[in-house]
Amino acid sequence: MGGGLAGDKMRYENEPAEHQSNLRIVLDDVARKGISEVIFGGDIGTAQSVAGFFELLARYGFATSVILGNHDTFAEVGKYWPDGAGGIDGKMCYARSAGDLKQVFLDTSDNSVGPAQLAWLARELEPACRVVLFIHHPVLDVHTPIERAGAALRDREQLMALLTASACEIDVFCGHYHMDDERSEANVRQFVTPAVSYQIVKRAERIEVDTSEVAYRIIDIDSTDIRTEVVRLARPTTSADTSSNRSLR
Repeated sequence: MGGGLAGDKMRYENEPAEHQSNLRIVLDDVARKGISEVIFGGDIGTAQSVAGFFELLARYGFATSVILGNHDTFAEVGKYWPDGAGGIDGKMCYARSAGDLKQVFLDTSDNSVGPAQLAWLARELEPACRVVLFIHHPVLDVHTPIERAGAALRDREQLMALLTASACEIDVFCGHYHMDDERSEANVRQFVTPAVSYQIVKRAERIEVDTSEVAYRIIDIDSTDIRTEVVRLARPTTSADTSSNRSLR
C-alpha cells in the first residue's frame, strides 16, 4: 500500500482510511480487468494495518504473493500470510518455478538483503536460465531525489554483483521509490512500479509528492516472454489534500 509523508510521519499513520480507499480503487480495477493473480510489493503500513489489509485482499479472491517492504515486519505479516513462513535467517524469501522461468521473492524489510539471503539467492540462480525477481527496493541506480536522500538498498552492490555474475536473464520488479522507471544493465532489466498510495516526482530538485493518482503494474508472463505496463488511476480528492504536489524537506 505504500505510504505518504505528512511532516515527519508516514501518511498512512495519519490517514489510514484514505490509505485503504486507495487500495480498493486499485483492487477494483484489477478485478474489472479479469486479473486473477496479485503480487503485493511491500509497505502494508503500520502493524495495526496488517489484519485489515489481508481481510480486504481476501474479499477479492486473488491468488496472492507478498514481499516485505521497509515498513513491514516478517513477524507481523507472517501471522496472516503463512506461505512465506519458511524464510531464511528471519527473512521472508521464497522461489517457485514454472517451466523454464523461475520467480524469486526477496525480503528487504530491514533495508538490506543480508548475507544469508544472498547465499540462498545464489543457490536459486545457479540452475536457472530465466528469472523474474520481485524485491521492494530497486537494485539499479535511479537518479532521483529520494535515492540521494538515502533510501537506497544498503547492500545493493553485493546483490547486483551476484545477479550480473549469473548466466540468467533477470527481470527485476520493484517499488519503494513511488515512481515509474525502467532501465537495464548487463543481464538485468529493472522495472520500478508507482505506488498505490502516492507518487514521487522523479526529476526534481527535492522530494516532491503527487497525491493525484494511484497506480499499479500489469505483468503478463507467457512462458519466458514478459510484457508489462503501468496503469494509472485518478484518486478522488479528500479534505486532507491541500495540494496535489507537495515538496518535502
